[in-house]
Amino acid sequence: MEKISKSILTSIFNEEEKQVTQQRIVVVGGNENGGGSAFITAKSALYSSGNPVTTATDKLNLGALYANLPETDYINYFDKVLLADAISNASVIVAGPGLGSDLRSSDILDVVLANASLNQTLILSDAALKIIKESEHPLPKTNLILVMDEAEWANFSNVPIEQQTSDSMVIFQQKNNAIIVIKKTNTELYLKDGSVLTSPLKTSQTSTNSLTGIITGLATLSSNTSETVAAAIYLHGYIEDQISRSQFPVLPSRIVDNIPLFLKEFTL
Repeated sequence: MEKISKSILTSIFNEEEKQVTQQRIVVVGGNENGGGSAFITAKSALYSSGNPVTTATDKLNLGALYANLPETDYINYFDKVLLADAISNASVIVAGPGLGSDLRSSDILDVVLANASLNQTLILSDAALKIIKESEHPLPKTNLILVMDEAEWANFSNVPIEQQTSDSMVIFQQKNNAIIVIKKTNTELYLKDGSVLTSPLKTSQTSTNSLTGIITGLATLSSNTSETVAAAIYLHGYIEDQISRSQFPVLPSRIVDNIPLFLKEFTL
């Protein structure tokens, strides 16, 4: 596997290439027990892009959401009309963090999938993948990114962790025409052209939501999705590596809080 280079971040933040129009982000997730996952994703999306973020979540999370991220807009994700409108007007959508996988969660995901279009970037992670697997719902025909850890990939693909190989992942990726991120100690990236990249930096197994949010945020800054996902993987690992030199453990919330500080190194 080819290792992702640090130089890719400089490329993403080159002012001549960066998208200048405002790109709206919608994060769909956070049931009554999973608000933290949605918050971390939304916050890292905002901190890595500066673009407006709407968080569609359970109304029970509203107080905690505004206490942790006052810059976000809020939608009660059970309001299907408001949710459909927000999805239709977004540039990048992420669904799954802390969403849960019961019938109500499945109904929410159905709204997302029904209203996401070909010209949008759709990122599915966490519970969204479980719902799709259990319902046998076809993957949508959008600019699709799947983010999962090894256990989630094992469940989604029916391939046990000990039998997972790059070849099996490439076959799945080509079949579904999606960019796939496998979060592991050295995160792996499977691109639509069949190439496979890996992060040279190690990360903890608990930071998938912060990575998902960074992918979401950077996806609004460039039309080159492959480069932005690779850049997000490197940035995520770089921040954790730098923090780990003076702190242990490195919590996902610490990674998120430090995104603006470390992004400054790569802006021109």
